[in-house]
Amino acid sequence: MADMKEDQTHNAEHADNAPNVEDARAPNIPKDPTEDARPPSAQQAQQVPEAEDLEPGEDEEYDSEDDADPADEMAHFNWEGLHERYHDTINTASAQEQELLREFSELVNYFNIWANAGANQESDRTFHRLRTRMTYVQNSEQKLENTRQHYIGVVQAFESALNLLRNSGFGG
Repeated sequence: MADMKEDQTHNAEHADNAPNVEDARAPNIPKDPTEDARPPSAQQAQQVPEAEDLEPGEDEEYDSEDDADPADEMAHFNWEGLHERYHDTINTASAQEQELLREFSELVNYFNIWANAGANQESDRTFHRLRTRMTYVQNSEQKLENTRQHYIGVVQAFESALNLLRNSGFGG
C-alpha cells in the first residue's frame, strides 16, 4: 500500500515537472483564445440527462466512486430502457433523414424544371438560327444558280452571234 502511495506521489511530481504546452510555445507568439475551445460533439448535444437513466428508487447520489463499498450490490441498469431510447433516437434520426431526402428530392425536381426550361429555350433559339442560316444559304444558292444561268445565256448568245457571222461570210 505504501508503494502505491509512493507511485502516486512520484507520478504527481512528474506531472508537475512536465513541460506545459504554453511553455513550449515560442515567447513571441500570442496564445489564441479559441485554441482550447472545441465544438461540442453531436453525441453530447443529443445525450439524455442522467436523471432519466435511473429507475424509481435509484435516485441515490454518489459523490465519487471511492465512496462505494465493494461489498455493496451494484444498482441494476435498465437495459430495456436503453433499448427503447436507442430505438426512439434512431427512429427520430431516420425521420429527420427522410424529411431531408424528401426536401432534397423536391429541390432536385425544381432544378430539373429550371434546367429543362433553359435547355428548351436554347434549343428553340438554335433551331431559329439554323432556319435563318438555311434560308440565307438557300437564297445564296438561288442567286448563284441565276448568275450561272445568266452566264450560260450570255455564252450561248455569243456563240449564236459568232455562228451568224461565220455563216454570213465575215468569219474566216
